[in-house]
Amino acid sequence: MCVSRRILPLCLSLILTLLTGACAYKGGNTFPLDPLYPRYDSYFMDMNTISKLHPDLIMLHIIGFSSSDDQPIFGFKLGRGLREILIIGQHHGDEVLGVALSMYLAEHMIESYDNDKRVQDLLDEYTLWIVPTINPDGWQFVSRGITKSKRKNNRDTDANGKFDIRTDGVDLNRNYPIFWDLDGESNTFSSYYKGSAPASESEVQSVIALGRKHDFELAIFYHSSASGALNETIFLPAVEEPDSTFTRLQELADLYARSVPRDYQKGTYQLHQGSTSKVGNARNFFYHSLGVPAMLIEVGGVNKDGVSIIHPPARMLRIIQKRHLDALLKTLETMI
Repeated sequence: MCVSRRILPLCLSLILTLLTGACAYKGGNTFPLDPLYPRYDSYFMDMNTISKLHPDLIMLHIIGFSSSDDQPIFGFKLGRGLREILIIGQHHGDEVLGVALSMYLAEHMIESYDNDKRVQDLLDEYTLWIVPTINPDGWQFVSRGITKSKRKNNRDTDANGKFDIRTDGVDLNRNYPIFWDLDGESNTFSSYYKGSAPASESEVQSVIALGRKHDFELAIFYHSSASGALNETIFLPAVEEPDSTFTRLQELADLYARSVPRDYQKGTYQLHQGSTSKVGNARNFFYHSLGVPAMLIEVGGVNKDGVSIIHPPARMLRIIQKRHLDALLKTLETMI
């Protein structure tokens, strides 16, 4: 204990230093991931537990299987409404924020349904299809702490008979059958390799089948930018001449963006202005092939040192989850 007059000032100085350091926290990545993140090894058990919280309101589905390891791709059907919304948390294995966020959205809305009229009204109006990951094969390596950089799935793309975690795989968000031929990423060693043919990957085929089976009013795809160049930004499909549908999508995306504060700096998310990638990504496919308004949301902040934080510790993860829940609810309310 600090009891003497000589020691007391030193103790107070130490406390002040610790408090100042806490206030000056700049944010950083944690790896292996904090225990608050969903885990590959308990994924089915966790999904099944959530589906039992309100069985008349939520149901667990298998929408397909992965290309290499034949792992099931799970999705929640949540709500009673006739209007359908699609949310996909992860295409790229190391973009784990989307998995944690999408599972939180489902769990929170189920847990609060009976006591929160706002959630009740929305889940009586809408049915949400929430798919935390379509890339369980890539995600497992990041979830298990084996590597923090694993973008693609696990296909043996160089056909040498063995899997190379560094180079093998297909970028699932370049494999959709729209503008695929315009994409120059045909090098199998590239982190953005588009695959051998449009929709060559069963993960993408599963999403396409889901999209064709349901009349979605909006599709949301969560991503995270490892470089930091795209963080805290919403991207829309590539269009040449915006029509009324696209203008309405811009309004919804702008509302969502303005509803989410940045993680470590002042201001809010922003809606990207100008042209976007004309490649075979999910938002382009849903908008141009299925007529579904779609947006890509880059979750994850840039700290004051310019470092991209896509694997934040538990404290910031929980803040991010709550902020995006509020933004999603506001967006859905605006659509009513």
